[in-house]
Amino acid sequence: MKKTLILLVALIAYGTNANAQNVTFGVKAGANFSNLKVVFDGEGASPDGATSLYVGGLVDVGISENFHFQPELLYSIEGAQDAEVSYVNVPLMVKYYLVEGFNIQAGPQIGILADAEGGTDGLKGTNFGLNFGAAFEVIGGFFADARYNLGVANIAEDDPGFSDAKLRTKGFQLGVGYRF
Repeated sequence: MKKTLILLVALIAYGTNANAQNVTFGVKAGANFSNLKVVFDGEGASPDGATSLYVGGLVDVGISENFHFQPELLYSIEGAQDAEVSYVNVPLMVKYYLVEGFNIQAGPQIGILADAEGGTDGLKGTNFGLNFGAAFEVIGGFFADARYNLGVANIAEDDPGFSDAKLRTKGFQLGVGYRF
């Protein structure tokens, strides 16, 4: 994991230096429509979903006219009703512009556990997910985006009494932002 993070930081630094004229910074915020997927003894269930928020910043690095790399740093409240889990997420999105102003995007995301309703006991300190989405840019640096996040890591700590239990996050985000 450390080697992967070091490689990603090196790639970001290289991309930023190589294309300094194509780098913009921005802020974004929006709504999370999230839930947890619970699997215990092979049976899957999802509690009632929760609506919450996310807020953070981004760096947009233009690699070519159509390809951009966009690392983000977001504070995100996720989870389910009566089971909210807060993360500091780092999505690493690759964007492809289909036409001017409209892009599709995908990339991995690592989340660092910040807090949880009822305490963080029983939860792992990190989460890993895959993001898929699209964004539309309007005049003056403003944009709107939609994204689906599929948690692929089990965020429940291993417990000898519940060795078969798995807990994963999933959610849909709608947001707005501004690049300056």
